[in-house]
Amino acid sequence: LYNQRRAAGLIWHETDDAFWRYHITSWADPAIQGRDPALVGLIGKLHMIVDSDGKTCGYVWLAAKRWGRSQFVLALELFPHVNWQRALPCLLRLFRKVGEQTPPVAGNNKEWQDIGFELGRAHPVYTLLGDKLVAGSGAPPYAWYVRVPDVPAFIRHIAPVLEQRLAASILVGYSGQLTLDFYRSGLRLHFEQGQLKSAEPWRGSAHVDEGDAGFPPLVFLQLLFGYRSLAELNEFFPDVWASDTAKLLIDILFPKQPSTVYALTFT
Repeated sequence: LYNQRRAAGLIWHETDDAFWRYHITSWADPAIQGRDPALVGLIGKLHMIVDSDGKTCGYVWLAAKRWGRSQFVLALELFPHVNWQRALPCLLRLFRKVGEQTPPVAGNNKEWQDIGFELGRAHPVYTLLGDKLVAGSGAPPYAWYVRVPDVPAFIRHIAPVLEQRLAASILVGYSGQLTLDFYRSGLRLHFEQGQLKSAEPWRGSAHVDEGDAGFPPLVFLQLLFGYRSLAELNEFFPDVWASDTAKLLIDILFPKQPSTVYALTFT
């Protein structure tokens, strides 16, 4: 189920069986069992979702304590055969019941009031609830601080993905170069018949725009990891630019794509 959701994103956190086993069994540890959840270091509890026949339908990660008025849902996934529209009303009732019983942390004297969702920027719950979602009922999506020590090497590493995007686009079989100016450095990509042949460091003239597109230092990474589109970056940063020809190619190679990346631990 976790892998199912990560397949919809561009970036994800690799986990192993030991990771899940730890977080599933931690609450059964004798050192933790029976203690007030508000005093335990674990943030949330993983629950399996089952139907009336006892068949597993999905899982949910619910906050084990309240920091305010909201009961937070930190992760929620259902198997592909499960109808979200039919399942969600029942789940919301269960979340409400849990929220009413979830203990507040020390210093939080607020009564339970609502359900908050921290499910990233895109999720079936948001689609179904639409305008019913209360403003402020969830924390804004987190933006990770991402750096790449060797961008050309990383581009070569993800070449199969870039080539797949080209093959599925109106520029299938593209041949040519894309030169990106980062002002203090740059990047040149060379394609032949839709295949990435090279990705190399490049540096243009200090006084003449020789590239096909330009980005201030590090801003290109927001595009590379799908956090922002080229149009958004162009609106936010006056010194982001691209030629008409480059715009189409960049949008194909580096589309905006939401990703939900959990921290290395659920504690």
